[in-house]
Amino acid sequence: MKDQQNEESLKSIFDENSLDKTLKKAKRITFLRTLIISAIVCILIVFGVYRANAWWISKKGSEIASNLIIQDAVMKAPNTIIETETIDIGLFKGTIKREVYKVIENKVIPWDSQEVKYGLRGFSSTSFSSYSTKIDDTTQINFPSGQREMLFYVPQFKYKTYSNDLLKLKEYPNDKYIEMAISFDKSYSLNEVKKMIPNSINPTWFWVNNYSKSSDFRDAPESGQWLFGISTPSSKLGQVLSTPEVKGESDFLNRLKKFNKNDYQFISKHQKGGLIIGAVVTGTKENLLVLQGQPYVKASSLGAIVEKY
Repeated sequence: MKDQQNEESLKSIFDENSLDKTLKKAKRITFLRTLIISAIVCILIVFGVYRANAWWISKKGSEIASNLIIQDAVMKAPNTIIETETIDIGLFKGTIKREVYKVIENKVIPWDSQEVKYGLRGFSSTSFSSYSTKIDDTTQINFPSGQREMLFYVPQFKYKTYSNDLLKLKEYPNDKYIEMAISFDKSYSLNEVKKMIPNSINPTWFWVNNYSKSSDFRDAPESGQWLFGISTPSSKLGQVLSTPEVKGESDFLNRLKKFNKNDYQFISKHQKGGLIIGAVVTGTKENLLVLQGQPYVKASSLGAIVEKY
């Protein structure tokens, strides 16, 4: 009887040990299963976020790049072309890299590099590789190109000093192509400007008036970076590299409406007397000298100068 009790007691112990091992094994299996499922879910979530991020940031990048092209048609530095190089996609952000070149007749000058940063909601900021240094009241230099930057004078505003770089042309040899900004004495229509500029000169950009009619004093002229204008490249190289040409004031206003409705409403309503208050022209020293003494020239400012040959 005693042996039977001992045997049952041993069986009970073995059964408890076996049950304990079975429970531990089941827990390990459950833990591993949970771990594997969690890892798979995490991987799927990360992959889904990555794909969704790539899709959304790429979509936003394409939208912003398209808007920049619309902007370039109505507002960019005179005589420049802008090429979108890459769109870099990061986590919840992206960068559009753009290269800017200045075209003077048939010569190309590297001018600037831009990085347009944006996030989930859209545009964030723009950084530039080039910068401007003011030498005096009428001279500004672009770095790293070392070229002069043109300055512009609004006709209805008054300035302490006006640039008259037409007088400096005699300092340059004849084997150069010269870029020059001409600020007018008042507003003109585009057709009027095209008729009054001598045929020996190539007008490549027309400055659009987006300023109020009230007279005002200004400490400094405008730089060419953020001015509204109509580009009309004169050289075949410039025409090939440029975006589709703006064909006139109405075409300009239609494109401006897509870019900024407030500016469109202001310009279309308040500049009935003529849209154009200045122009950028290119040519040799001999070509540009015919502008001396022209009554519509309020100021003249030299820009980039390149070898003719």
